[in-house]
Amino acid sequence: MTGRVPYNVACASCRSEFDALEATWCSCLGLERSLVCPNCFKCFCKVPAAYKGRFWREAPKELWAKKFAEQAAEFEPPANPAPGELTRPLVLVVDDEKDIQKVAMRVIAGLGYSVILGRNGEEGLELARRYKPDLVLTDALMPRMDGREMCKQLKSDPETAGIKVAVMTSLYTNPRYQTEGLRVYKVDDYLSKPLEFSTLTALLSKHLG
Repeated sequence: MTGRVPYNVACASCRSEFDALEATWCSCLGLERSLVCPNCFKCFCKVPAAYKGRFWREAPKELWAKKFAEQAAEFEPPANPAPGELTRPLVLVVDDEKDIQKVAMRVIAGLGYSVILGRNGEEGLELARRYKPDLVLTDALMPRMDGREMCKQLKSDPETAGIKVAVMTSLYTNPRYQTEGLRVYKVDDYLSKPLEFSTLTALLSKHLG
């Protein structure tokens, strides 16, 4: 009887050997995640390119199939629970890109925060008014309503003015745009795209504790 042949590799961090075919995917925010060493619990998203190149050049077809299946998995976020069913702190993610929805919601929930999703500015505005989240994490450019305009409307309403709003953007990264965002739209913070795990966790800690 023949069984599966393990793909044993040395971890880039602790050098312990493990079977990559049995490893789980990391929770990093990159659209292409890597595997987690079961000994030190570190992934290899940020290891030298030479390590990653060698790892995938020598990887068996079973691992490539696992990789393609993980990347191709369609993300279908769960329906938002009723406001009374959620614990605090609560984060509202507003973005029309499924890749951003997927990685942001996965990491936020993984850090222990409650999270709900809006798919455009108008829906985000309605959800913010209904749920009163502790933090809104919104894309800058979306259909129906721009994320900064959504922030301006929230800040102009006494019922929602206290909600913290951080804008995710790959466009408004120049300091003058951020100054304008703070002055005109009352944006509390900015987060550059593509998202990075360390900057997102730092922002959540800053505004939610």
